[in-house]
Amino acid sequence: MNNRIYYAVQAVKMKPCQTNNGGVSYTYGTERVPRGVQSVGITTNFNLEQAYQLGQVDIYENIEEVPDVEVTISKVFDGTRTLYNLANDGNVVDSSNGLGLTQISDRRCDLALGIWDDTKPATSGSADYYVVCTGMYVSSVTYNFVVDGNFSEDLTLVGNHKKWGLTGGSGIGGFASGIVGSGQDYTPESATILRRWTLDKSNTVLPTGASGGIPGDFASGLHINSITLSTSLGRESINELGRRSPYYRYISFPVEVTAEIEVTAVQSDNVDADDFSDQTGCAQAASANLTNKTIKIALCNGNTANAYVFDLGAKNKLTSVNYTGGDTGGGNVTTTYSYQTFNSFSVTSPNYGS
Repeated sequence: MNNRIYYAVQAVKMKPCQTNNGGVSYTYGTERVPRGVQSVGITTNFNLEQAYQLGQVDIYENIEEVPDVEVTISKVFDGTRTLYNLANDGNVVDSSNGLGLTQISDRRCDLALGIWDDTKPATSGSADYYVVCTGMYVSSVTYNFVVDGNFSEDLTLVGNHKKWGLTGGSGIGGFASGIVGSGQDYTPESATILRRWTLDKSNTVLPTGASGGIPGDFASGLHINSITLSTSLGRESINELGRRSPYYRYISFPVEVTAEIEVTAVQSDNVDADDFSDQTGCAQAASANLTNKTIKIALCNGNTANAYVFDLGAKNKLTSVNYTGGDTGGGNVTTTYSYQTFNSFSVTSPNYGS
């Protein structure tokens, strides 16, 4: 019996799959142990619906619907595959690289969290306890590229099934080994943590220029403090008569994708906001403050350019710009540009050992 559970005695496995025949059958890919995981949280909500009847104030029945299971995982960038890609690879390794949201909409994964003896220095051998969550869909993902810390990823998975000590089946049947001796082709000792100097300037495309763009570019002295990319897929269930669990959880299109870029200000924020009051007739209709911008963030992995690519397409528009700081406390002025697009989001990352 453990006295406690802490980071050194927990490990996660993920096994991506594709669904067929209305979610009845699964075709599984390769089971992997994601590296660089910082935290895992599992929330289970039991959905109850009340029924009453005439003639009594007491509840007639508290009806149990299908439970909702949510798993949140945080990971640092360490030269290995992103959680987003691992969950969406389907039945072929690397198969989610560069795919759009519609192309990964039917993909799921099984996830297992193993717990070992709290006297162990690392997770090796069979887990003492483990929980398996099956048929999990990606619900949301956020990427944080900051100037004063490690680059990180936060992923949320949603599903309806969780079991402690699950065995059998073609998914994850147990947790026979942890991150030590697990047979993976990547060792913790070879990790390369990605930080501010691993932004691939040559292949990153920022929303620069007039009409809602960032002033300047890398060549002209642009100084970026942070970039945050985020999207929520808003998975909705489809149910059918004769079946208790939903047979599919679809992406709720349109899907909003956001990018927030903070820079150290060295000039104006470069954004004009015109109400076009000096124009008349059709000239007002033809006028605009903003134009579409392309956003693509690329990261290096060692000497490898374009190792990670986050592509938000070419129809990003500025939603707000915030000029702040520079007060008498001695801080610098920063400008934060927030952009929005819809339905355009893809991630490419290296596979293990590459």
